Amino acid sequence: MQSHNARGTISAHLARFVVDALRRSGAGMDRFARFHDLGPEVLGNDLARVSTPSALAVWEELTLCEAGTAVGALLTEEAPIGTFGLWDYLVTSGPSLRESLRQVVEYNAVIADPAHEKLLVEEDGRTFTVRHATGSWGPDVVEAIDWFALAMFLTRARAATGRALAPLRVRVAHGAPREYRRLAELFGTTRIDFEAPYNSITFHDDDVRAPLPKAQPGLDRLLAQQARLTLAAAQPVMLWQDSFRMVLAGAFREDTVNLEYVAGRLAMSPRTLQRRLRELGTTWREEVESVRRERTMELLRTTDMPLRSIADRVGYSDMRALRRAVRRWDGRAPRDIRDAAGTTVPAPRGRG
Repeated sequence: MQSHNARGTISAHLARFVVDALRRSGAGMDRFARFHDLGPEVLGNDLARVSTPSALAVWEELTLCEAGTAVGALLTEEAPIGTFGLWDYLVTSGPSLRESLRQVVEYNAVIADPAHEKLLVEEDGRTFTVRHATGSWGPDVVEAIDWFALAMFLTRARAATGRALAPLRVRVAHGAPREYRRLAELFGTTRIDFEAPYNSITFHDDDVRAPLPKAQPGLDRLLAQQARLTLAAAQPVMLWQDSFRMVLAGAFREDTVNLEYVAGRLAMSPRTLQRRLRELGTTWREEVESVRRERTMELLRTTDMPLRSIADRVGYSDMRALRRAVRRWDGRAPRDIRDAAGTTVPAPRGRG
């Protein structure tokens, strides 16, 4: 089920979980102070929808922890049923795991971004497979989210059946991470195919057709109705322009600043993106220049990165073009800005 209100956002339940996981990891949270949709007022509102770019920034930090990209799967061990609200209960409410999993796939938007998280169920009479794909994010973030999604289906299947189910096979479109042994223990199988054409988890047909021990007749239909009402009442926190600028800033960090890439991240065509910007009284070029300015000044004030590297990072052809732009924006040379911020480093040639 698609929901216009939910596109470009994730549920507060999921956002709260990944933020708490990052906090428990001991990582610094200062970077997220300016993310107004990650504040306690928003995360404490179960109807709120947090922007996908904000959530991706948290995932980006999580992949830097000791577990690396495997953190996505390992985190699910810390998420009992109820952590993700209504979506969790949809898993345990159907007459069988087969019907419950089909229902949570249909109502994926209750927890995830329906514009980017894609799920597909496949059956052949012997096996039941759920396939997953996420958006075109940074490769480490994509890998972590893929592991998270597959592990979520496994842990929820185990909770619904009350048994330590082991999948027949797990496929991932990535190489084997260094935490392979921990992943094999979590999934209960060594039949994990790496570098696969897609991500999927496969169960035996007998396991998904057995009656669920805690199912209550009719409850699954009531929860499905509640899911539709929840999506209709969804409250996206971030304005579209804020979300666009966060995606654009991320494109600068990933060195992928182009109209087609940013439009894809926002689940729209380049033409639609340009039209939306015109409606707001701005243009693609003006927005790129604005973010380039913010990024350049941030790097000058907070890092000792050489000017040549900064020029490359923000898309200037050389240091001369960078110096001209900085003087136009600030009226000072880059070296003077660094002197004031205490980040001056010796320049290899000339004056910064």
